[in-house]
Amino acid sequence: MTIRLDRVDVELYRAEIQRPKNGEAELARRLGVAPDEVCRRRQRLTELRLLEQVDDETWVARSPHAAADALLGEEERQLERRRLDVAQRREALTALTADYLDARRLRSDAGQVEVLQGVETVRATLSELAALAATSVDSMAPGGAQSEHAIRAALPLDKELLGRGVALRSLFLESARSHSATFRYLKDIHDAGAHVRTTSLLPTRILIYDRKTAIVPLDAQNTARGAVVVRDLPLLNLLNHLFDLYWDQAAPLDAARTRPVELSDLERTVLRLMAAGQLDEVISRHIGLSVRTTRRIISDLTRRLDANSRFQAGVRAAERGWIA
Repeated sequence: MTIRLDRVDVELYRAEIQRPKNGEAELARRLGVAPDEVCRRRQRLTELRLLEQVDDETWVARSPHAAADALLGEEERQLERRRLDVAQRREALTALTADYLDARRLRSDAGQVEVLQGVETVRATLSELAALAATSVDSMAPGGAQSEHAIRAALPLDKELLGRGVALRSLFLESARSHSATFRYLKDIHDAGAHVRTTSLLPTRILIYDRKTAIVPLDAQNTARGAVVVRDLPLLNLLNHLFDLYWDQAAPLDAARTRPVELSDLERTVLRLMAAGQLDEVISRHIGLSVRTTRRIISDLTRRLDANSRFQAGVRAAERGWIA
């Protein structure tokens, strides 16, 4: 309930404090309102516990603190009981913290590779690792364009990490530059302090926290199946080296792209995969574009090479030095 008192309410309250036996006619003249308005205002102040009618002619004004106690006391007591109830339930839950941490420690000691089944388990673990990250988070995203839902969820978390001084390195496919929402997200985190680069080919999704814990999907083509948490040092060294290798070959988001090339990095990657005999569907997954767009790129490359087949396109691309 919102309480708003105007000038007439306040003047009436002051008048009742000064003279408990004011008549309605006298008050109406003093306040410049009709007598029935005085009656209505008195009733309102009574409901707010600021006035109490003792008899037909006498109205007693209460202090604001006494009125607040009378009007709000029970609500405040209910709120306090509710607060205590919530505090007790929170205490009962947080009492398990030591058991949780000890069990996690034992699970980690038992095996340096932990399998997470299902999307919700993966999300919970990612949230925990992000909250504990102290120095760095490296991410490799091979999917190209990101969904609006994923972007909305990721942006505040990324900014929170950057606000804590955690260094972010985010590696995306070149095709992410062509998707307006994804590119806007990359610009946002870049402007907030993240290091962002793009490249034409990424092997799988990888997240590495503090260079000590990594998460990779169980199935690169179906990330909903779950993920693997890697703490084993040799495997971690391999994943860190893999990330650094792709990072060093990638282009910064804000790099000037004026180098005259006969073939883009994306097209070179497509040609390399074509020469390896990969199907259109496989190539599209590697470069993060739709099968339709991939086929358009392949068709354009074949036309530019004046080739009648994929094999002939591969031979002519090698002759021109487009692929090694």
